[in-house]
Amino acid sequence: MLQRAWSRLSTQSMRESEGGHNSYDVLILGGGPAGAATGIALKRLDSGLHIALIEKSDYSSFRIGETLPPHAQAVLRGLGVWDAFIATSPMTSYGTRAAWGNAEPYENEFIFSLHGNGWHLDRNAFDAMLRAEAIKAGVDVHINSAPCGPPRRHQHWALPVRIKGSTCELNARFMVDATGRHSWFASRLGVRYQVYDQLAAIFAFYRFDPGSIAVDNCTLIEATQHGWWYSAMLPQSRMAVAFMADAPYLRQISWRSLEKWRSLHGATSHTRRRIENAIPLGSPTLCSAASRRLEIPVGEDWLAVGDAASTFDPLSSQGIIKGLHSGVCAARSICRYVRGHKGALAEYANFIERQYSNYLVARSAYYRVEQRWPDSPFWQQRQKTLQLGPEHELQMPATGDVSSDASPARGLSKLSTSAGTDHSSWVSSHKT
Repeated sequence: MLQRAWSRLSTQSMRESEGGHNSYDVLILGGGPAGAATGIALKRLDSGLHIALIEKSDYSSFRIGETLPPHAQAVLRGLGVWDAFIATSPMTSYGTRAAWGNAEPYENEFIFSLHGNGWHLDRNAFDAMLRAEAIKAGVDVHINSAPCGPPRRHQHWALPVRIKGSTCELNARFMVDATGRHSWFASRLGVRYQVYDQLAAIFAFYRFDPGSIAVDNCTLIEATQHGWWYSAMLPQSRMAVAFMADAPYLRQISWRSLEKWRSLHGATSHTRRRIENAIPLGSPTLCSAASRRLEIPVGEDWLAVGDAASTFDPLSSQGIIKGLHSGVCAARSICRYVRGHKGALAEYANFIERQYSNYLVARSAYYRVEQRWPDSPFWQQRQKTLQLGPEHELQMPATGDVSSDASPARGLSKLSTSAGTDHSSWVSSHKT
C-alpha cells in the first residue's frame, strides 16, 4: 500500500528546493521507447519538473523490435514526435500474412484499418530519435551510463551512477524503472515477477542485393510444430527473421552456426522461400521472449513502465507501442501523484493488471486457432487456461468462438489491439 504522496502541490523542481545539480524530481532508468516516452510526456505535462534519464548504451548496439502498428501514429503525434519519426524513413507495412491454423497464409491488410498503414523500423534510429526528442523537451539524458550500486531511500531516493566513466550520486523524489525485462530497479527492491511461459526467440538479420527479387512489405507469421516463425522487411533492404519456441526445446537443437540455422528454417514453407535470395548478416542470436509481469509495478515514489512492468508475446506486435503507451500513462500518474492525488499510483497498477488480464485472454484465444499439432507441448501449453495471479483465474473463450473469424490473420489483428483497448480508455479518462 502506498504510504504517502508528495505533500507539495506546486511543481517547484527539486534542484531549486535542494540546491544540487545532481538532484531531480524524476529519475528514469532506461532510455528505450518506454523511458523516453515517460520523460517526453512528463515535460509536456509539467515543464517545471527536473528530469534525468540514464541509458547504459549509446544506441548503436543491437536492438530487437522493429514493428509499429497503425494506431501508433496517434501516440507519436500526442508525444509531439511524429515529424521526427517520419524523418527516420520508416518502411511502410501494409499488413500481416499468417499461415496459422492452415498451411496457406491468410492476409490482414492495414488498408482496412481506420489508422492507415503500419511501419517497419530501423530500431536503433527510432530509439535515438526518441532520445533526441527527450533532450529537446528538456530531459537531462546521460548515455553510456548505468547504476553502480543499490538504490537507497531516506527522504528521497539516492542512487550511485557511473556516467561516462565518473561515479556520482543522483537524488530524486521519484524513480521510474524502464530497464526492460530485467526490471533492474524493482528487482533491487525485492519485487517478484510472475512468468507465464518460457518463450525464447532466435533472431537473425539479412540483406537483399539491389538486383534481388522484390519482397513484399507484409509481416509474415508461419506456425510450425514446435513454435512459429516471424519475418519482416526493414529499411535499407534488410530483413529480420526469428524463430519463436520454448527455451527447453531450443536447448535440445542445434542452431548457432549459419549452417544449422539454414537447416532449421529450411523445414519451413513460406519463410524459406522468402529469404532464399537474402544474405545473412552475422550469426543468429538468442533472447528471451517470455510473457511475464511484476507482481507489484508501483511502490512508494516509484513505478515501472514498458517491459519492466510486463512483457507480451511477440505475436501481439505490441512491444514498442505498449512501451510508448505505458510511458504516457505513467507520466500522467506521476503528475497526479506530485499534485497530491494519493491513489494515482494504485490506479496505474490497476491499469497494468487489467491490461495484462486482457492480453492473456487474447493470447490464449489466438493460440487455440492453431490445431494442427495437438500433441505438441508448445501448443498445448499456450492453449490452457492461464492465471493472472493466485486470486485471478482467466476463462478462455470456447474454441468455436475463437475460430469464427474469417481468417487467422484477422485474429492476429485482434490480438494486437485488444491488449491496448483498455489502455486507451484509461488514458482518456485520467487526464491531469
